[in-house]
Amino acid sequence: MAPIDAGAGPVVVLVHGQPGAGGDWAALADLLSGDHRVLAPDRPGWGSDGRAAMGIAANADVLEEFLEAAGAESPVTVVGHSLGGGVALELALKHPERVGALVLVGSVGVAGSLSGFDRLLAVPLLGDGILRAGVATLRRGLIAATHLSERHPGARVAHMVSVLPTVQAAIGIDGRPMVGRSRQSFLVEQRALLAETPEIERSLCRIAVPTAVLTGASDRVVPVSAARSLAVRVPGAELVVIAGGHLLPFDQPEKIAEVVRRYSALASGVRDGQRRRERPGA
Repeated sequence: MAPIDAGAGPVVVLVHGQPGAGGDWAALADLLSGDHRVLAPDRPGWGSDGRAAMGIAANADVLEEFLEAAGAESPVTVVGHSLGGGVALELALKHPERVGALVLVGSVGVAGSLSGFDRLLAVPLLGDGILRAGVATLRRGLIAATHLSERHPGARVAHMVSVLPTVQAAIGIDGRPMVGRSRQSFLVEQRALLAETPEIERSLCRIAVPTAVLTGASDRVVPVSAARSLAVRVPGAELVVIAGGHLLPFDQPEKIAEVVRRYSALASGVRDGQRRRERPGA
């Protein structure tokens, strides 16, 4: 699960979600590294990056520093999954010269990408308790909530029964309690997600690079409706719906690779245009 720097050619940088690590992109990196340089760093608070977790905009600044240190020729194609999609958007907003194209996979960025459970996880103490408990304990609570809602149809707990997929993605694929540094990183980013999403959404109209919004047809963490809203707000964005849920980097790397290749070609056009403008006498 080490960070990835593989291949040579046009640069594609892969930004992992929450929780996650650069190694989450291994399958996609294998598909792209034959003719691209693929970079997939660990973000602050995760994997090998020893820094404390930070907000989405701050992550974008760190990513810019990483690309500079890696000698990545601009502009690059940025692929972001889930919260990593928010980081990709912020990079395009704060450092537009760096980004040639965006591929946003199950991405945050609009209010519709935030569920009621996202808001619960951001509540101090409550969110920490949920992550400590893990899915199994929470599932028992949701079963009890289901019985209560059946006896009292108007009870507000009824909607909680529908959030198990969000819980699973938040706490981990294996459903174990999240512990230690990972739990703290998750909580920091969860609070940043709620605090920073409104400004990201207001700024989407300023995104000026080719953008694909890729979503799983059965994604219940960031639903298709949220992806559609994101695509509408980014000028000229393409909505791509494929089979699968929220964990598309694991489940559908081939489909993602197809989209990334198309958008890398568009980024190359942006790069060539920049070179022509920078050439003396052009």
